[in-house]
Amino acid sequence: MQTPEEYEVSQRVGLLIQGLKYRRGMSKQTICQYLEISTRTLDNYLSGASSFKLGTLLKFADLCRIRLADILDETEALSRLHPHKLKDKFSILIVCFSSIWSLFFFENIILIILCVLFFYANKDKNSQSVIGIFVIAFMLEVIVAYCLKFIIFPAVESYYFENIYAFGLQLCINLLLLFMLKNRAFLSVLVTRGRSAPVLERSPIEATVYFLVLTLASVDFLALMENFLRNLERLGVEESVAKAFWEVTFFYDYFEYLKAAPTWACVMVLFTAIIARKDNKASLNSW
Repeated sequence: MQTPEEYEVSQRVGLLIQGLKYRRGMSKQTICQYLEISTRTLDNYLSGASSFKLGTLLKFADLCRIRLADILDETEALSRLHPHKLKDKFSILIVCFSSIWSLFFFENIILIILCVLFFYANKDKNSQSVIGIFVIAFMLEVIVAYCLKFIIFPAVESYYFENIYAFGLQLCINLLLLFMLKNRAFLSVLVTRGRSAPVLERSPIEATVYFLVLTLASVDFLALMENFLRNLERLGVEESVAKAFWEVTFFYDYFEYLKAAPTWACVMVLFTAIIARKDNKASLNSW
């Protein structure tokens, strides 16, 4: 059985586990794998049936990117990781976006919507050329997401490397998307073999979607840089200095929400462009 002091520590660890589940989507099984204990052992720790081992607490502190002293003394750094702290910020947006992202596979939904838009614009080759570029990019996103989940993540044992792969690959895809948008006319001519003049027209939404995709790429880049900053000790920096940056987790915690807004904005802009071009054609035909 635990002493009252040990039980207080267990309660703090329980709150932190809720925070990891809520903020980072980590399951109890994933946490236990990192701690190298069984779920039953963790349940015994949290219920007070047995005491945490020092080594386990050290691993848990490393997982949360905090100091062991923060867990033992209930510091401000610890309280910021509690789940209710995140719920207090942008609560409505978080409920909406987290539901979409985790339950309905965000990338898959966006890809399906883009495919629907592509076929909806079947008589508008100009809009199709822009949407087709997004379809290609999100097909790559879906492929990468499954590769990360089933191939890359099981093969690496560190969240540091997992984040490098995840943020790095998404950054590469968005940079490719920027490149394809910038060279849309050239790529469209290659695909159509120059037989479709409308694809050469400059779309009025190109600047808007280019800015939105640039925003997505910026989020990926900043998340990747934040991952390096949060793990400076792995890059040769003294741990006493690196610890000051362990709590830099803004992009890590809000990554899905920061990506969801501009992604949905891209979809809405593409849909609006289809409607606008159809209205323009209808107006010209009425003349």
